[in-house]
Amino acid sequence: MIAGDRLNDVSGLVFSNPGITAAQKTTAALPFSEEAVGLSGKFHVRVAAEVQPGRYEVRAAGRHGLSNPRVFVVTTAVNELVTAVSHDPQTPTELPLEQFVNAACTAAQRDWFRFELKEPADLAIEFLAQRVDSRMIGQLRVFDSEGRSLAVARGSDDFDPTISLAKLPAGQYTLMLHDFLYRGGSEFPYQLVVRSNGGGVPSLFGLAEGKQEQAEGELPLNWNPASASSGGSSNLRLTEIAEPNAVQRLDVPSETNWWFQSDQSGQVFELSAKKGEQVSVSVLADRLGQPSDARLFVQRIEPQAEGQPKFHSIAESDDSYNIGNESLSLLTKDPMALWTASHDADYRVIVHDMDVGQMLVARQAFRLRVGTPTPGFDLLAFPAFPDKDLKQFRGFGSKLFRGSGEAIRVLALRHDGWTGPIKLSVEGLPAGVTAGEVVIAANQNTAQITLVAAEDAAAGNFKVVVSGASSDGKIKAVSTPATHVWGRGGGRDFVRSRINADLAFSISGDDLSPLTIGLGDGAVVDVKKGATLTVPIAITRREGGKDACVLRTRELPPGVTAADVTVAADKNEGNLEIKVSDKALPGTYSLWLQVETKIKLKPNVQVLKRTQDYRKHLQTLHDDSAKAAQLEAVKAAIIAADKQVEAAKGEAKEQQLTVYIPSPNLTFRVIDP
Repeated sequence: MIAGDRLNDVSGLVFSNPGITAAQKTTAALPFSEEAVGLSGKFHVRVAAEVQPGRYEVRAAGRHGLSNPRVFVVTTAVNELVTAVSHDPQTPTELPLEQFVNAACTAAQRDWFRFELKEPADLAIEFLAQRVDSRMIGQLRVFDSEGRSLAVARGSDDFDPTISLAKLPAGQYTLMLHDFLYRGGSEFPYQLVVRSNGGGVPSLFGLAEGKQEQAEGELPLNWNPASASSGGSSNLRLTEIAEPNAVQRLDVPSETNWWFQSDQSGQVFELSAKKGEQVSVSVLADRLGQPSDARLFVQRIEPQAEGQPKFHSIAESDDSYNIGNESLSLLTKDPMALWTASHDADYRVIVHDMDVGQMLVARQAFRLRVGTPTPGFDLLAFPAFPDKDLKQFRGFGSKLFRGSGEAIRVLALRHDGWTGPIKLSVEGLPAGVTAGEVVIAANQNTAQITLVAAEDAAAGNFKVVVSGASSDGKIKAVSTPATHVWGRGGGRDFVRSRINADLAFSISGDDLSPLTIGLGDGAVVDVKKGATLTVPIAITRREGGKDACVLRTRELPPGVTAADVTVAADKNEGNLEIKVSDKALPGTYSLWLQVETKIKLKPNVQVLKRTQDYRKHLQTLHDDSAKAAQLEAVKAAIIAADKQVEAAKGEAKEQQLTVYIPSPNLTFRVIDP
């Protein structure tokens, strides 16, 4: 199902894996026409045999550009679409084993299924909602044939529940599920599969064991934005996790997987370090999809001649970082600690799970990394939503007007003490699309890159990769792409985001922007502390872009100010004055302007022209005496065509919109007098 804004002329699907293709369904040609009519939003999808099972992304493509991505699952199992699920526990819907059921929950209702085991087996029930871009928070409960509850599991906003039952006897069982908040509708789909297996959590897509690498366009097992900083494998292999003992001895460096203790007593690890040696310790659990809230303590062990040793606190850590804003906040519950050994001694690291509940998962695991510091950074990049109010972020697509811009937001996650500037670059830009130099300053963690399409840029879709490098080029990182899935709503007062496969944009060949914004000449300029930098603003106005423009400066560093600039409706030029105080820190900075104005657009005059051309063709036939035998059929076709023309006029009707256009970037250096 395709739903959303401006999807009335969708003609294609774009997949993250090239082995997955789609052809638009068609219906019979219109009367007295030879061209088949495409059915908007309906496609035949083909998955090549070599495509690995997994989760991939698809975008709708058409007259209005590319949509935001949505997730779907490729699996070797049979898939069944159930349009009506039973809400009566006495007559549950039949659920075959090893088969995917696709359905959507209903508000204020419970869905009931029944499955049968022919012989005793270990059973695994896998539920997908959050992982397939659903708003649904799943709650599952399994009953035996006597109505006794055998197991219950609940998900969360970032976690789908699973149930594993060992040595289950043969017989009939009932499964009840619903949204935890009892919501429902088209935004609350889910997938469900019941499998008899060897025990433990099932590996639906070959991710838990066996498969070493992701296929092209495949999404990671865990896709929370914070996992951009996890590095290495993003999967906890449950079969390779060690059982806890009283004390674990670690070598440095080491990277190992462990189970949390079932209470808050904590896992204890010991290691040796020399005086002055720096050690980096990090716990990965939340970032790997575990519903955990870890806390980390580092203590020096001082042996005593008699009795127990003394423990001296060296460091402790809880939540590691909180970077971003309302659009996408990188908040992880995983702790990290960078500490320096005060003595030649043994040290101990204690890892607690502050959330020991078993409703989401019966047992929680973590990865512990201990080693020498590796200062650097990770990058997260996502399309910047064009709105004045950051709280209005939601899933959206791309329609890059020629002569205008769209933006990419970049967040830097610095680790192990890295504080330097990061120079950003964009790879994959097609001819006619440019991006100016952008630097995340040493005292900043965010930046925005504006992609600007020239007036003669060719229409088409393209993907870009954002990379960053230190000033000396020794530290480099490729950004992890992210996307907004849902805005506020559905009872959740926050923006939901996830990692996705790529940063994709679409240049419209049918649309020339009513406005083109120019800021300076693109050169990097120097400005002394205590001075004012004046930058010229140039506006190219076209049809539909005759209103006043208010330009607001964004990404200003501390100690630097700039007043809003208003360019009147009858003006095309202005000046931005950037005032640098004596307290500003020397360095290189990048900013951009958010241009608020009103424009007039005709959203889809092309569909009106098509219907009018067809109507003219019918009129020609009507007036052709040689077609007299077909006159009645032509008249009937004209009546239908007139209705199509009237409907198309609504799509072509001029609209006045308030828009927020990102200007090109301006990069400048603050220097000492």
